[in-house]
Amino acid sequence: MYWLKISCMLCMFGCFKDFRPSESFLTDYLTGPWKNFTADQVNHEIYPVTTYCYSLTLILMFLITDFIRYKPIIILCGLSGVITFLLIPLGRIVLVLQISKFFFGLFMSAEVAYYTYIYAKVDRVHYQEVTSHTKAASLFGRSMSGIVAQLTASFHLLNYHQLNYLTLSAFIIATFWSLFLPSVGHSIYFHSDKCDDISDDEENSNATVQTTNQSQQVLSNSRKSRDKSSKTKPGTLFHKIKNAYALLWKHFVLAYTNYRVIKWSAWWALSTCGYLMVATYSQLLWQTAVKPGDMIYNGAVDFAYAILGAVMVFSVGKIPFNWVRFGDPVCSVFAFVEGSILLMSSYSYNIWALYAGYIVFGAIYHTMVTVASFEVAKCISDDSHGLIFGVNIFLALLLQSLLTLIVVNTIMLDIRQQFLVFSSYFMALAMIYIVLSVINILRYRRIANFVEINGINQREI
Repeated sequence: MYWLKISCMLCMFGCFKDFRPSESFLTDYLTGPWKNFTADQVNHEIYPVTTYCYSLTLILMFLITDFIRYKPIIILCGLSGVITFLLIPLGRIVLVLQISKFFFGLFMSAEVAYYTYIYAKVDRVHYQEVTSHTKAASLFGRSMSGIVAQLTASFHLLNYHQLNYLTLSAFIIATFWSLFLPSVGHSIYFHSDKCDDISDDEENSNATVQTTNQSQQVLSNSRKSRDKSSKTKPGTLFHKIKNAYALLWKHFVLAYTNYRVIKWSAWWALSTCGYLMVATYSQLLWQTAVKPGDMIYNGAVDFAYAILGAVMVFSVGKIPFNWVRFGDPVCSVFAFVEGSILLMSSYSYNIWALYAGYIVFGAIYHTMVTVASFEVAKCISDDSHGLIFGVNIFLALLLQSLLTLIVVNTIMLDIRQQFLVFSSYFMALAMIYIVLSVINILRYRRIANFVEINGINQREI
């Protein structure tokens, strides 16, 4: 059971890295007596740095992660968190907090090593199990940090400043624990036998994924022939980079010429962009609805959101449902619900309504992004999970950076106007998937008519 041991070791790291109780009250901490920053400084000068850094470093981090074989980037992930939560309590000026947010963006991009390390260490038959383990560990760490933050703040055991030291301690433990993770002897692209010689078995499996796309099969076969005919001396750096590029490009093209991959990747990227914007700025919105002297329940909200999300994510993996046929209508309905929640949030000054809206919004996002991930995974080769997932997240961050630049740093909208824009964003997303739903319905109607006219058994299609 070596794979289970590796999974447990990685999950311990994941649990500690997501145990960040200070994050539940970070905005109140920065605008409170400890730092005395204004809400505008936090909104327009400090928080956007994480978005830009995360976007700029993600793809580069993925390639470096594969090249230096995962473990060093996992260690870097822990160290970036340590630096972030060391600078936050020590910083007194905006520049220091911006530097801390830069390192937090680096921490978030380095998380790619946490989510892909396991694929390089265990056999593919265990992929589904270990993937659920790592996601569950992160959600558990997040839920525990929320409840600890709420209890310690409610009973005045710790103040918001002291919560930073709990987070810092968790990151120190996570970094120390990462040192004991087994090193990776090979990787998917730069240190893999498949980069030296793409086997016929892999070609056949990739072709099977898209049996209806004959032109793509020809493309992959022709690329294989060119790679084999132009090989340089094995073992050299140039040889590894050339063949890694060939495999990267082949996996990329095979994935993004599949309609289902494009459709679910678009949902993944667009919904993730909106979610990250809402998650980043929600605490600033909540501040406008809290009356002086009221108890703040941000930690309890984080706990409820993580637990509800975990239950829904687990359930959606067990309930049989035809996502190919009915996925588009479900996406449009959920996008409309999310847009409605954000529209209500932009006008409401009832803190309990804002809390409830955030919990439901987050649970919907995690449920549907899980659906998107396993629907995409069904249509791509096993070795390309890290690449395709990374590209989808990068597209989400690229769009988030553009939205942040326009809405937050250029137009300089206030927090409620920002949420009105976010609401419009999800309403537009709902309209897109309503159109796709109509197209899907018409397509299935044509197939049904064809079956009826020609007397073909529907199972043959």
